[in-house]
Formats: sequence, C-alpha cells, structure tokens
Amino acid sequence: MKRASLTIAVVLGGLGSLGLGREVLLMPARTFVEDDQAIARALREEAARSMAELHLADSPRPYYVAYAVSDVNQAVVTATFGAVTGATGYRGRLLRTEVRVGDPTFDNSNTAESVFGSDVESLPVDDDGPALRRELWLRTDEAYKNAIETLAKKKSAAAGQASREDEGEVPDFSSDKPAQLVVPFPGGAPEPDQLVDVVTRLSTVAREFSEIAGSRVTGTYATVRRRFVSSAGAASDESRGTVRVDAVAETQAPDGMRLVNFVSFTASTPSGLPPLADMQKAVRHMATELVEMREAPIAQNGAATVLFEGPAAGQIVKLLLGDNLAGTPAPRTASGGEERGQTSDFAERLGQKVAASLLMASDDPLRDLGPGKVPLFGAYRIDDEGIASERVTVIDSGVLKGLLMTRAPRKELTHSNGHARATRFGGPRAVVGNLIVSGKPNAPRAALSRPALLAEMTRAAKSGALRSYIVKLLDDPGVAGVASGDDNVSMFSVGGASRSAPSIKPLVVYRLNADGKEELVRGLTLEGLVPRSLKDIVAMGKDGTVYNYQEGGAGFVGIPSSVVAPPLLFTDVDVRRSIGKNRRPPLYPRPGF
Repeated sequence: MKRASLTIAVVLGGLGSLGLGREVLLMPARTFVEDDQAIARALREEAARSMAELHLADSPRPYYVAYAVSDVNQAVVTATFGAVTGATGYRGRLLRTEVRVGDPTFDNSNTAESVFGSDVESLPVDDDGPALRRELWLRTDEAYKNAIETLAKKKSAAAGQASREDEGEVPDFSSDKPAQLVVPFPGGAPEPDQLVDVVTRLSTVAREFSEIAGSRVTGTYATVRRRFVSSAGAASDESRGTVRVDAVAETQAPDGMRLVNFVSFTASTPSGLPPLADMQKAVRHMATELVEMREAPIAQNGAATVLFEGPAAGQIVKLLLGDNLAGTPAPRTASGGEERGQTSDFAERLGQKVAASLLMASDDPLRDLGPGKVPLFGAYRIDDEGIASERVTVIDSGVLKGLLMTRAPRKELTHSNGHARATRFGGPRAVVGNLIVSGKPNAPRAALSRPALLAEMTRAAKSGALRSYIVKLLDDPGVAGVASGDDNVSMFSVGGASRSAPSIKPLVVYRLNADGKEELVRGLTLEGLVPRSLKDIVAMGKDGTVYNYQEGGAGFVGIPSSVVAPPLLFTDVDVRRSIGKNRRPPLYPRPGF
C-alpha cells in the first residue's frame, strides 16, 4: 500500500506577455491511499458473498451480481480573449451495481423501471478495503430489494397478458461468454495546467477580430479507469483518456441575426493534440469565416440538393444512423405495453433496405485510429456487461444486416456483440463505438473526388430545379456555448427513437451557384431529414472525416464514441429560411485589446 499526493493547481508560467503570470491554487494537496489490489479483492469477495448469503424470506436469491467501478479524473480549463475564466480539477469514484433475480428466461430487467432507474453511487477515493466493502454491501442490498420488487410487478403484469405467437421464447438475459482483460493503468491524474497554455493561447486569436462579440475556448481532459467484476466470471480493468478543445465564437449580422461558429480538436492526451500553430491557424480560419458570414445573404425557402462534408458528415450520420442502431427490445410497462420511445427506428427492420445501395457501414470498437491517424474515442475491448466487443456490419449495400446488441436479446439476435455501454450515472445500453461509413466498392458515385461530387451536385440540381448547398458544420450540443441562450440557433437533435422529423440547424453553409462558385449563406434550417432519408443519398466522397463526441454528457460523464464518414450528397432536402425578429446588435463597438 502506498500514498500518492495530488495537488490541483494551475501555474500560468510562460504567459508573461499576456499578463497572466500567476498561480491559481484550486485545491489543497491531498494524500490518497493507493492499493491497486484493494478494489479487485473487494469486488471479487463481495460478489461471491452476495451470491452465497443474500436472501430475503421467500423471495428468490440473486442469480447474477455485477459491479462496475469507474475511477474518474478530469480537468477543465476555459478562457476568453486570452483570460482564463475557469480551471478546475476533479477526482472521484463511482460504483454501478447490478443484481438480477429470477432466472435468465424471466428476470427483473427490461422494464420501464429498470431502464430509467440506475444503481449508481459514489465510493471512497481511498483504496481502503473495509470501507469499499461496506459500500458494496449497502449498494448490493439496496439493488437486491429493488430487483425483487420489480420482478414481482413484472410477474403480476405478465399474468394478465396473453402471449403473442410472433414474440417466440426470447429470454431476458442472453448466455454469453464472460470476457477477461487487464490493461496496465498508466497512472497519473490529469491536471488543469496541462491545458492552460493551449486554451489560453487559442483564445487570444479572437482579439484580432473586432467584429467578434464573444469567444470561448474550453479544454477538457478526462481519464476513466473502469473495473468490472461479475458473478459469472467476467473481469476487466481498462482505461481510456480523452481530450477535447472547443473554440467557439459568435457575432451578429447588421440585421441582428446571431451567428456562431466553432472548431474542435480531439486526442487521447494533451500531447496528442495538433501542433499549437496548426490549431491557431484553424481557429483563425473559423473566426474569419464567421466575420464573412455577417454580410452573407439569407437562404431561400425551397427544396435543395445538400452535400454534407467535413464534421457535418459525421454529425448527420450520428443523427440519422448512429442513434438508431440499438437492437435492445422495447421495455415493458406495468400495464404490459411497450415503451416504444425507448427503441430505435431500425430495431425491427433487419434484412430490409434502409439506405441507398451504395452505402456500407460497420461499427468497430476494436479500431483505435481513424483517417490521418486521428484517435477514435469509441475504441474499447470489453463492454459494460463484461462481454468482448465485436466488429458488427450494420449496413451492406443499403440493407440493414445487424444491430448493436447488449445482453438483452431479441428474437432475431439472441446474443450480445459487446455494445453495452453506460454513462457514468446510468445503466448500460446499446451505443455506437466506432461507426465507420463508406461507399460500396466499385459502385458508381460511391467514392467521388470533391470536383466530381460538385459536378454530380450540379447535375442533380438542374434535373430537379433545386438549389445546391454545401453544409460544413451543424449545431452541436456537446460544444459549450454554441446554442445556449439563442433564439435563432436550434439545438442539433440527439438521441435515438425520434418519432418526428427534427429541425437541423447548420452553422456553416455555402451555396453552390450555377457558375460553380461557392458563396457563404446564413439563416437556413433543414427540415424532414429522418432515418429513411439515408435512401436519398445519391453520391459519396472518398475521404472520411473523424467526428469524436461524448454520448450522453461531456467529459467523463458521457460515453466516448466516434463516427468516420465521407462527404454525403442528399437530394430533395427541404430548406426553410429562418424568420423572426432578432435582437439589436450592440450600439457601439467592442473595446479594443
């Protein structure tokens, strides 16, 4: 056993030219007990003891117990116009407890209560065996009582329901081989000073643009070490680091329309970020584009061909495809019905055509790097149910071939493929790992160069009397400061099982004119894009772009996921001009620096 000191401090050294040479102490030094085997012993011993001793009168004993312990460390730094506005460090430990009663054919899972409830609590950060086992004991006892209550309600509801022949005998919990994996933990907690220099220097770029009214750069570095143990024999110890830096800027057009633009950088560690000069160049380009947008014309209502490229390609794939690939069956309600809003659009369409014939897609959590050797956030080896992750072909030539599965089986897919993933405060569900989209080999218009894509776009527009737009960036709820407090920018829709077509707000759009020139436009919304719109893809580019994001929350809270997608050309998309009254711009210029 050893003790490790952790001081969360921000030292703004080397920034004297910015007038920021000072030290900000966020937390006093703290000494933590570190015994790497204490948690493993506590989890194994308490799981075995719960299986042997946990019992209440005539209620059934647990047939399965699992614990997932997440050690989370996070540093967040924010800055505006060269001034640090916040620098915080966090260290915590979370426990997710799962207790199943009944048997695998019929247990307490897959109900509305079990889906919306989650047995997640904090654990001591010190590796103190007795203190850890006490918490495990209490949390297991509570989870067991909830489980037998849920099972009783589920049995009561089932007793009054007629069986359906089309359902077949589908169990509640699949029989899958438990996996075991231990990856050496690199150690070391992320501290804010690792990001301060990058975030601060990037935020100074906005000083060069007097038209920019607001700017914010946020850097988040999170590491999560997840240890999992189940009574079935699964055991894993896996860690992952994610870094994201978002530079956001906003301004107003002369007519008052609020305009926002941002650029993001991602990596596994701060040292893996692009060179500072390259990031400053990208931020400067983003700011220049935003300023030019102030004088851009407003788009018109009507139908259009739309090319999604760059980050926008990954964003639209996440919305239309990634959020709709979960194969988990709809949970049962107390009355015997189904929570249809908790299942995905594609869950019951296996073997059917769901996209254009030239589209191929797979989810591969085993892949660590994307194009350009960009780290993929969604890489992992064992999921949050202790099952080894697998590559899954989800779409082949436009036909749905597979779904992302947990240990909650369905009639067509009775086993997990290692895609059960949990937010830090919720239970596991089927979520994208690394969703890779590409064109079908040798298919016409499946891997076009950009000039060929633009030519195809012009041809499609002329044949249908449509306008042509190139969308480079969509609104994104994962980026702080993009959509909050705005009347004109609607949130980019997230989450599967959407039953109505959302409005999608592009942030950066160019109009392709008849002479082939690209012209910035503003003030448009895309309507009617739903999962079945994937059938309207008429051409694809050949170079994929990585879109890394956190599903369900920022930093350590969310589920790290990735989409790799090439440019995608859609036909006949409804475009609506943004209307409404705008707030007046400031009456006098921003102060200079």
